Parts: sequence; structure tokens; C-alpha cells
Amino acid sequence: MYKPQPLINHEDDVELASNRNAQRGNVYAVQMFLLSTFLLLFIAGSALHPKSFALKTKELPRDDTIYDCNITLVESIPIGLNYTPNSPKFISTIEAWQKLLDIGKTSLDIGSFYWTMRSEDLGLNESSAKPGEEIFQRLLNNGNGVGSKIKIRIAQSTPSNVSPDVDTQILSTYGAAEVVTLDFPKYFGSGILHTKLWIVDGQHFYLGSANMDWRSLTQIKEMGVLGQNCPQLAGDLAKIFKAYWYLGSNPDARIPNSWPYGYNTNYNAEQPMLLNVNGRYIMKGYASSSPPPLSAAGRTNDLDAILKTINTALKFVHISVMDYYPLIMFESKIKYWSAIDNALRTAAVERGVAVKMLISWWKHSDKRMDNYLRSLQDLTMANHVDIQIRRFIVPTNEQQQRIPYARVNHNKYMVTDQVAYIGTSNWSGDYFKTTAGIGLVLKDSLPQMANSIRNDLESVFDRDWNSTYAHILI
Repeated sequence: MYKPQPLINHEDDVELASNRNAQRGNVYAVQMFLLSTFLLLFIAGSALHPKSFALKTKELPRDDTIYDCNITLVESIPIGLNYTPNSPKFISTIEAWQKLLDIGKTSLDIGSFYWTMRSEDLGLNESSAKPGEEIFQRLLNNGNGVGSKIKIRIAQSTPSNVSPDVDTQILSTYGAAEVVTLDFPKYFGSGILHTKLWIVDGQHFYLGSANMDWRSLTQIKEMGVLGQNCPQLAGDLAKIFKAYWYLGSNPDARIPNSWPYGYNTNYNAEQPMLLNVNGRYIMKGYASSSPPPLSAAGRTNDLDAILKTINTALKFVHISVMDYYPLIMFESKIKYWSAIDNALRTAAVERGVAVKMLISWWKHSDKRMDNYLRSLQDLTMANHVDIQIRRFIVPTNEQQQRIPYARVNHNKYMVTDQVAYIGTSNWSGDYFKTTAGIGLVLKDSLPQMANSIRNDLESVFDRDWNSTYAHILI
């Protein structure tokens, strides 16, 4: 609140009492004039520029409303990866995307890294690409006069030889979708848009590890969530997409020092959204975002969401990610980056939290990663410290080996005795400093509720951890 500065030095003992009284009257008049002027300017400025006064997190109003939301886990299980009978099983990514296309009526917003939805994109004739080609054809038909037309917007990262944009060029050319590209090196010197997000009609969504790639449906192991009839949470995710769209749709756009009011959120780690999940139980949830410059007022940074999840665990922390490096790797000079590593060590050593990490291994893995993983696991030698690490290896036959950048566990999630966290980022410093990603945090409202999303995610981790595909780190 504005506080006018005194015009008189009240510690000046030279002034006569009579002069002081007169001056106090003058000061009061001046103060009231300045205060009135300020209020008039504030009101006028608010009317002319309503988005310029962004609320800070602590100023956001509390919201104790309980919002309905149907949420289920979504997985891609690669062909040839088979679990024992009666193992946990959830809706597939292809089923989730088809369902979203079935129920969509007005709009579809997709935040994506790259697009490779057709076998021919890789110069292959691969039968397992069929589900991806079917999704692509449904999107393309939106511009070919087949069925009702909805508004499709795609925000993607800058294309490259490894991450092309042929598919989105086709969608744009045929009028099926409006496409914008974000050049992260322009803003951060490096980085990409690594988000994998669908938002349909402002009330349904997919968020997870699956790229817009046919391999993500049949050849890569993925984890995500499908939200249906969930307008409050979908609308909050839409604010993150809105920032992508702003930066991609204007070549001269710059990241503002303070995002306009319409990008702000009421929901964060301190004040999560209350969700009536599937009509059965209450959870606390919020969406986090990276990197910090893309987070508007009220938004919890993705790294902070991960650290809070680890720091509040009481019994265990189970992590399944493709890559884990306590490094910043993609700048001109490699730097040590210990934020998550330190949190795991502290949880295990000081609080006795049991840590299990399921890290992927495939032909593109860097063997140096093992050094950092072993340094964590070696702490188990200390009293009451329990850190276990296994490598998850997707089985591959000779034909599957010919498919580039496939046959890997691409999951990016964490589950504790209280929280389910599902994200879109690998765990190294670059992904939280210069790369765009989103995390969804869902917390049980009661200790270890049965049949909650958190409980489902724990069952997935246990299934994978105890499978023949998980190998002890030696």
C-alpha cells in the first residue's frame, strides 16, 4: 500500500511549536492530495490496462471449492513387453487420444516437442506405425471436410533433423490445424519445448511422456494421465499453453518480466485445487511448469514441485525416469547441478525415507550416468539408509532394433506415500532451467487412500520394479 513520505523532519528541534502546528496542517493537506492522486491514477490505470497488475502468490484468493474431475492413468506398453497375469493395467495412450478426439466438439490445443506420426517420416514401412497414422489421419480430416471441423492449434519446438515437422506442415497446408513454433535458444541460449499436452474443449486433457510419435504408441513405454470432464484443471493447464501460443504466434514476442493477469493461477503447492476424483475420493492437485520465466504469478515451478514432493515424503520415494543426471549438460560447459540429488540424499539420510529409482537403459544411454547413480546407491552402506537403483531394459528383437530411437522406458513420474507426480521432463538441470515442461501433482487427502491415482501409480512402479525387465545396478 502506498505510504506518503513526511515532508517535515519531525526530529528537528529548531522549529517553534506554532510553526510545527501550521506545517502539520500543510503536510496533511499535501498527503491527502498525493494519496487521492495516486488512487485516481491506480483506478484509471486498472481500467485502461487491467492485465498489468499481476497478483502475487500470497495475494491470490483462497478457493475451497471441490471440483469434479475424472482422471485415469494412461500407459503405452511396447510390443513384446509382457507382464505376468493379473498385473496392473490401464488405458493405453492410443485409446486416450482416440477418446479425446471422439468427445472433442470445438477445440484441441496440443503442446508438443516434435511430430513423427507416420511410418514414412522415418523412411520405413512399419506395421506398428498404424495407430499413429490413424491419429494423424483423423487430425488431417479436420481440414478435409470430413465430419465436423474443430479448431486445432499446435505449439511445437523448433524442428531439426532428429525432430522434424513434416507432419505439422501437412496439417497446416491442408487447413487442418494452426501451427506455431517456439525458438527456445532465442530466449535462453538453448532448450526446447518438451511438453506433451492435449487440451480438448477446455475441459478434457492428456498430459504425460508420450510425444506426437507413432513409436510412443507401440514401441516406447510411456506414462501419462487422461482427464475428462475436468474444466477447472484443464483450464489451468490451458494457461500454460496460452504462454506457448503467445511466444510462438509472434516472431517479435519476448518473455515479459511479469505475465499479464490472464496467465496467473490460484493453484499451486501452497494452495492446491481440491478435486473430487472419479466421484470417489478427494485429492489435492496443481500443475507446475518449467522453466521459471514461463511461470506466471501463482504457478509453482516444476523443480520446486519435485523437491517439495521429495521433501514431504514420510516413508518412501519411488522414481521412474528415462535419464537422471545431477548435471547441466547442454550448455557450452557442463556444470554440476545437485538440487534433486541433494533432496534424495537428505530424505534417505536424515528422515529414513526409502528411495527406489528405476532408470532406463537403452542404446543411447550414457554410461557415465552410472557413476552418479552408484554414488547414491552407495549411501545404503550407512546405517538406516535405503537407496536402491535398477535399470529398466525394454526387450528388443532384430526387427525392432532397426527402428531408430525406440524400445525404451520413457516414463517421467514419481510416487511417494502421499503424492503422485507425473511430468514431461527428464531429470537433469537443463530440463528445469531452459526447457519447457509440465508436471501434475496429485496428493491424497487422507494417508495412503486405497484405489486413488497415487495408489495406482504405486502399483505400476511395483509391477515394473519386480518385473524381469528391471536389472540391479552393479
